[in-house]
Amino acid sequence: MPVEATWIRGMEFQVRVPAGETYVLASLPKAQRPGPGPSPMDAVQGAVAACTGMDVVSILEKMRKTIQAFRVEVEVIRREEHPRIFTDLTLVYYLDGPDLDDASVERAIDLSQDKYCSVAAMLRPTVRLGKRIVLNGKLLNTATGG
Repeated sequence: MPVEATWIRGMEFQVRVPAGETYVLASLPKAQRPGPGPSPMDAVQGAVAACTGMDVVSILEKMRKTIQAFRVEVEVIRREEHPRIFTDLTLVYYLDGPDLDDASVERAIDLSQDKYCSVAAMLRPTVRLGKRIVLNGKLLNTATGG
């Protein structure tokens, strides 16, 4: 079964994925949306954040590292003219854990961004990807896209 988007009304579509789950995408400001659901461009940001996050968790678990808290924020710059694509995307990784060290965390993130994250790989040809890492409250890396 393919992914399908069915028009609800206005600028809202219900998306159904092969597993049968559904969600709504809407191209309206949040205050004007009658129901839940991100915009398509917000969904892309969420997809890249979750994709790389899952990779990082998997890699750090294989390294036998303990993650107590982890989140990925996405900062984007978009073109002013249409299509309003992303030109720059910076992933900001916030990790906390008692045995997380700079080298292991940087290695896990680099592997995700450069090798494993399919969403990042699709974006990379047209979007400058960057990263910042905050480990146990300390900024480790201020690399930007390029």
